[in-house]
Amino acid sequence: MNFQQKDKSILYLSVYDPHIPLTGTGTRGIEFVNNLSQKFNLDLVYIDGSGQPPISHISEKFSSNLQYVRTKIGIEFSQFNYFVFSRHLYREAHRLIKNNNYSFIICDYGLSAIYGNLLSQKFNLPFVYCSHNIEYLMYLDKVNKDKRRLLLMPYVYWVEKIGVKNSKILVSITKNDAEYYRRWTDKNKIIVIPQGFDSSIFNPFYKPIKNDPKIILFCGNYGIQSNRDVVSIVMDKILEKVLSVYPNTIFRFIGANPPQDVKHPNVEFTGFVDDYPSYLKQADVVISPMQQGRGFPTKIIESLACGKPTIATPIGARAIERDYTSLKVCNFDQFPEMICRVLTEDESVTTSDFEKLKTRYSWDINIQKLTDKIDDLEMLKV
Repeated sequence: MNFQQKDKSILYLSVYDPHIPLTGTGTRGIEFVNNLSQKFNLDLVYIDGSGQPPISHISEKFSSNLQYVRTKIGIEFSQFNYFVFSRHLYREAHRLIKNNNYSFIICDYGLSAIYGNLLSQKFNLPFVYCSHNIEYLMYLDKVNKDKRRLLLMPYVYWVEKIGVKNSKILVSITKNDAEYYRRWTDKNKIIVIPQGFDSSIFNPFYKPIKNDPKIILFCGNYGIQSNRDVVSIVMDKILEKVLSVYPNTIFRFIGANPPQDVKHPNVEFTGFVDDYPSYLKQADVVISPMQQGRGFPTKIIESLACGKPTIATPIGARAIERDYTSLKVCNFDQFPEMICRVLTEDESVTTSDFEKLKTRYSWDINIQKLTDKIDDLEMLKV
């Protein structure tokens, strides 16, 4: 592939693989890297996997997702590399900076801030820190499930804080996160880029499918505890109550690492699917009975963009405006009644929210904010 030479070059460091849409993080990474690499010469160094060892056949299938990147260097996944520090990633980044004239370093997600801080000081290069959560608070949320998080929290807090303080541009995923970070840094360097969607793929302009039986959909990576908890909630609190009214209904769980110990004739686990949008458009209702979580709920935005009736807990719908006709927010004990109500109404697609969603969450509009901010700082010779 021939790459058009651009005026400026950036080094993009990621502690996850931005090729693969296994999670909202991966989806976001693909869009950031592809959008930015059309404007800048972009060299990418990343850790394989997504907080877990990579799934080799999926990694291979999506290896061409990043179309315009000049250089791609993958670092082998290990828990120490991901959760603490990767000397290999640091060495590769160091080598690239010595051999190229970069305008910026972009550090994407979590502990990537440690590399930005070290390399920025050594080479006098500004760096951008892209936060997907308030990281140390996310660790605090997970302490009850994994005590190791408590041991790492002081380190995570320190890395996150220096990333927020020392970055020239801080990208927050929600307004609430941006407000929190203002206690650590200048508000004028913060830009909010929420999770977005590709409106050419996720839209309500398709022929609705009349399912028999009806399909209730949830999507998530079940290697993540909060998504495994959703399965338990559905099985214990929701499933039988819905089946008592609509006995043939199928609860379909999409995503990698499906549990092996859950068996029921009305429950199916597809595993990871190549064409998630088609499965989404087939569903009658999308649910998100989440009990914990931070960051931005990507799958809800995609569901709403496709015009799907979407039912979420307040945590599941965190950071999302409540002015969409197709979004219902309630506690999980109200889910059975709400699901049955939506199935009775039998309107599986609406176009009423699409233009509003597109204005707020279109990737090309929102990522342009970061490009503009980089250009502004370059003009000021920062």
